[in-house]
Parts: sequence; C-alpha cells; structure tokens
Amino acid sequence: IFLFFIFTSLFSCQPVEILDEVIFDNNLLTKININAEQKYINEIYEINYVDPYIDHSIKHTPLSRIKNWLDQNINIFGTQNKLTINIIDASLTRIERKNDSKKKYEENTEFFYEMHYILEFLLHDDNDLILATTIVEAKHSTTSGKFISLNEKEKIINTLILDTLIDVSLKSKELLKEYMFEFML
Repeated sequence: IFLFFIFTSLFSCQPVEILDEVIFDNNLLTKININAEQKYINEIYEINYVDPYIDHSIKHTPLSRIKNWLDQNINIFGTQNKLTINIIDASLTRIERKNDSKKKYEENTEFFYEMHYILEFLLHDDNDLILATTIVEAKHSTTSGKFISLNEKEKIINTLILDTLIDVSLKSKELLKEYMFEFML
C-alpha cells in the first residue's frame, strides 16, 4: 500500500503543459502614413450570430482587433484629402468536418477555423472626388481536434486572428504603395 501511494504521488507530479499567451502588439505590425487631413473608419461588416460564425463568442473580436490596428497604425498628415477605410469583412468561422487524415489513432471529426478580413481604402480630395482606391483581402485557416481544452482553443483562435492581422497589414502597405504611392511617406 505504501508503494502504491508513492507511485501515485510521483505519477501525479508530472509537469503541466502551459500554453504561451498570444500577444497582440500593434507596434510590431506595419505602420502606414498617408497624406490626408481626416481619417474615417466605417464598419460595414455586421457580426453574424448564426453557425458557422463564432467571432461574436470571443472576448476580443476580429473586428475590434482590426479597428484597433487601423486607429493606431494608419497615420495621416497634411491639410487636404480624406481617407475612408471600410471594414467589409472581419469574420471568424468554425466548421465541424470529417477528418480525412490517414492516421489510425486520430479523431474522426475535427474543427476547421477560417479567419477572413476585407478592407477597402478610399482617398478623396476636398471635393469628394476619388483620388485612389484599393481593396485588401487576407484569409487564414487552421484545424484542431474536436476535444481540446478551452485554453488551447483560445490560443488557436488568437493565433489565427494575429496571423491574419499580420497578413492584412503587410498586404495593405504593399497595395497602398502600388495605388496610393504619391500620397504616402
């Protein structure tokens, strides 16, 4: 009996896996400077409350993350022009699907997560004539097992949002340099 208690106590002292937290720091993302006097951010995207959309169920939604990045990292300077940024899509979906993996011991079903951002940048002059426009789109996806911990689920979702945010920030700078180069620093 004494050996049983020693074995049980040693076995229960196994290290616990601690998942690293995903850090959202806008200072690490792309910064863009555009010659405009005013900046407007329009939320055209409306959060869906039906399956497969899950962006409404998390603490910091993808919409709030992209708005935060646009507020902090899209900088304006100058005394003319107006920059309008339309957030067309900021959706996060989760679909339960059959696991097509050929591995013998994996679960039969898995969750497929997909994050999608679409932004429209419009630069108007003071007479509301469009000087330049571009649409930026970024999409990332990942899968997970059906039976995972809440912490692991949160990490998967936050990593997916962060990767898509990094991608949309890089693509925004690239496309704005291509189509609005004369209005940028």
